[in-house]
Amino acid sequence: MKTIDKTKWDRFEMFEFFKSYDLPRYQITVDIDVTNLYNFAKANDLSFYFSMMWVVMKEINQIENFKYRIQDDQVVYYDEIHPSFTDLIKNSDRFKIVNTTFVDDIYQFVKEARNKSEKQNNQFINYNEEIRQDLVYITVFPWFTYSHITNATKIDSKDAIPRIIWGKYKKLNDKLIMPFTLEVHHGFVDGYHIGLFLNKMVDLIEQL
Repeated sequence: MKTIDKTKWDRFEMFEFFKSYDLPRYQITVDIDVTNLYNFAKANDLSFYFSMMWVVMKEINQIENFKYRIQDDQVVYYDEIHPSFTDLIKNSDRFKIVNTTFVDDIYQFVKEARNKSEKQNNQFINYNEEIRQDLVYITVFPWFTYSHITNATKIDSKDAIPRIIWGKYKKLNDKLIMPFTLEVHHGFVDGYHIGLFLNKMVDLIEQL
């Protein structure tokens, strides 16, 4: 982590403008073709959830704008960010919040994410782990497809942690199309960066 010298930062004026907003985070939902990812996960006996999470984290880590945070009234930058994800607690209708370390190898990542969730058992959250800022919040709504969704939120203009959600994929012709939602802080992330991220993510899925 490093602290940004705002006097030498090219986003300083934009950041100052948006940080004064009561809620500077904004959200976008798009449809993603996940056919190739589904086939890859199935062929390799991998969880689709954790495989998609790996795709998200690999590409979001390639774009610096998603890795800025506000900490102690300073802008800081993390070299790498990691997923904090929801997972259902076995034999219940409750969920837990788990965080794990991103690793570049998809097989290792899926294994470690699953193991971390299982180790947490039925504990809802580990507050000592969730106070970190180098996170991306990830959850899913796998029971139905959707066109719009919102996050539970506190009005905190300093909260710059991205939120990502995806829903149930639906079959359209020969493709599996999945709703994908991203929420970001406008002081750091513009539509250009979201478009860059989405295109890189789609390209990676097609390369699997």
